[in-house]
This record gives sequence, structure tokens and C-alpha cells, in this order.
Amino acid sequence: MIIIFDIIIFAYGIYAVYAAVNMKKTRRLTRFFIGGNNTPVRDTGGYIDAIYAKTIVMGSVAALFGGAGFVNDYIIPLPELMKALMLLFITVLIWFGVSQSQAKRKFW
Repeated sequence: MIIIFDIIIFAYGIYAVYAAVNMKKTRRLTRFFIGGNNTPVRDTGGYIDAIYAKTIVMGSVAALFGGAGFVNDYIIPLPELMKALMLLFITVLIWFGVSQSQAKRKFW
């Protein structure tokens, strides 16, 4: 991969974990989780509880994938590991998107 993609994916993963922990601690949603949705949340606490662990998983996998991509590109080639991590990343990305949509429908 190109280094900029590795850095962006890694940074996204780290920020997702940070935002999830901050959201859980303060019990307030950030723009990272709201997106462009301006409608009020019916149950903020329920949404936070529903999405917290899933966001930690998504962020961790993204950070792992971004970091491994950097190692693969600039330190030592890891083609088989990268294939497995790419499949894992895409699977978790789809799972997270579906989970987040379900949580928004339930709590918004």
C-alpha cells in the first residue's frame, strides 16, 4: 500500500479507540459517532453502550492493519499476513457499519 493509506488507517484506528473511551467516560457523543445526523438521540447512554465495544474492536483492527501495512511496505514483506489482515479488516469494517446502522435505528 501507499504510506499515506497506512498512516490514515492507523490514525483512524487510534482515534476510534480514543473517541470510544472518551465517549464512554464522559457519556457524551462526539461528531465521530454522530456524522451528519442533526436529529436528537432518544437514548444516548443506550447508544454508547451498544457501540462502545464494537468501536474498540474496529479501531484496534484498523490500527493493526495500518501498522502492519507500514511494516509490510517499508521493513519486511509480509504478503500472506497482509492478505489475512485485509480480509479481517474488510470483514470488521462491514460488521461495524451494519452494527452502527442498527444501533442508530434503535436509539435515534
